Amino acid sequence: MEVLARLSAPLAAQLKLALAGDHSLTIVDDWSALLVAIRENPVDLVVLDPRTSGGLELGQARELLARHPTLPVVVYTTLAPDSMQATVMLAKLGVQDVVLRGFDDEPRRFRQMLSQLPASRLSHSVLQHVLPHLDDAPVLFVQAITRLFEAPQEFEDVHALALASGMTRRSLDRVFERSGLTSARTMILVARLTRAKHYMGDPEFLLEDIAKKLGYTSIRRFARQVRAATGMAPSTMRTAFTPEEFTSKMAEIVCKPDNDLDDGADDDD
Repeated sequence: MEVLARLSAPLAAQLKLALAGDHSLTIVDDWSALLVAIRENPVDLVVLDPRTSGGLELGQARELLARHPTLPVVVYTTLAPDSMQATVMLAKLGVQDVVLRGFDDEPRRFRQMLSQLPASRLSHSVLQHVLPHLDDAPVLFVQAITRLFEAPQEFEDVHALALASGMTRRSLDRVFERSGLTSARTMILVARLTRAKHYMGDPEFLLEDIAKKLGYTSIRRFARQVRAATGMAPSTMRTAFTPEEFTSKMAEIVCKPDNDLDDGADDDD
């Protein structure tokens, strides 16, 4: 999970200890840097303290929640009257998770909380259709597919998926075939577009932002893959499906071996 935080040094140090290398953590110094990082990079979770600068930053936190309604936000703060007041206000705006310094911020608590916050519930939903096909698949392969849906931007092409699976490209193709799934290339495409659909729920992100977050070198290739999977332009896909409809559409593609999509590009494009 890609975690972005705006915290004081003591809170940041405790959060780093809690994540213990299992998640990627980026600390930013100010609100403008936070907003730029959210727009330009894949971010799955924001952790913030509304008192980082020494005074309440409630207005900035409210702006963040308004601009990025699909992004999970966790408040990590100290027990003080003004911070509790700010936390109550932020809860009314949708913040559900609050961690207090010295009370419930031990590493186990943080890891448990993160495990209950899928990077994208939409990606998690599609993955749940894939996993039953992998009961007899090698453990590394299952881990690689899970990671693919958690962070599709990490997999540039099929060769990257094969490497993460500890296999040759040919062995990877055999596992996909035995599992009754679509091709590796189409699986990567679906993982990317599922995360793209999640990002599309955030009105602040331009289509160019979303393509960049997912590692596309051009908006044209992104649009080509959207059309291959849905028959639509990205701007149309943005509002065309409910989450349930999109999950069913993607699951139908990946869970049938004859549903290999041709996006007009080679694997290494």
